[in-house]
Amino acid sequence: MHYAFRYAFLSLLISTPLHAKTIDWIVTDFAPYYIFNDQYAGTGRDEGVIALLEQQLPSYTFNRTIFPSSRTIQELSNPNHTYCMLSLYQSPHRKQHISFSEQTSTVGLSPSIAIHQELVQHLKLETSTPASLKTLLNQYQLALGISMSRSYGNAIDAVINNSADASIIIRPGRDTLASLTYMLKKKRIDILLGYPSEHYYLAKSMGFEDQLMQLPLTEAPDLSYGYIGCTNTEQGIAQVEVLNAALKEIKQQPAYHEVLLRWLPDNLKPLLEQRYKQTKTPQLSEAFINISIFI
Repeated sequence: MHYAFRYAFLSLLISTPLHAKTIDWIVTDFAPYYIFNDQYAGTGRDEGVIALLEQQLPSYTFNRTIFPSSRTIQELSNPNHTYCMLSLYQSPHRKQHISFSEQTSTVGLSPSIAIHQELVQHLKLETSTPASLKTLLNQYQLALGISMSRSYGNAIDAVINNSADASIIIRPGRDTLASLTYMLKKKRIDILLGYPSEHYYLAKSMGFEDQLMQLPLTEAPDLSYGYIGCTNTEQGIAQVEVLNAALKEIKQQPAYHEVLLRWLPDNLKPLLEQRYKQTKTPQLSEAFINISIFI
């Protein structure tokens, strides 16, 4: 009798959805969004947002699983396991397999050019307004470094693809931005295309951030937006709703804004703050530009 009762009780436990209060996050080794291994470990922007969500949802257990960036969307789309991830670009194809938050999870400045300050002074470039990538390539004939198979938005991609006579160095493989940043440090390229926080983190890690300047581009939108995406299962849809409500709360906290600004150089922090405040007006709050921050 006691055995039968214990068996029934254990069967009930096994059949109970123990994962109901657990959210499994996909994270990836991609600084400065996630930083695992160097002296800045734990200070990544996206892991900072996840930590704030964790504080906002004390009744939930957050698990983190590391995947290579090349596998993140594949794992997130697999209905056999429900995962969630930050800073995702929305597309019709992805929406077939991934449920997205209505609230943005991260906001950042769009792609910019990293360039040595002395070259800016030598060329007498205007730094108070965005620069034209087309002009930098074709008029000034600067050597550009970019990562292979990475899109920077339609307008920037069009400039690159239509600049056949320009000097463009394309690097394949892993850690391409780090190797290109090293080339910029050694002045083997003149300008480097990437996101401002990436430029700043890599230059800081290599100890020459004070020698660089970042120029916003006329071909880029003001801001890039990322969303939370969860596997499109019943559990994932429910988790997106919970996380969406939590995002709305944490975005009112100073700590959230500090996380967004953490890996920007000082001269670009006011620009992000200004542009972010402008999007919070009722007319612009839904006018999100679907540019992926990194995935």
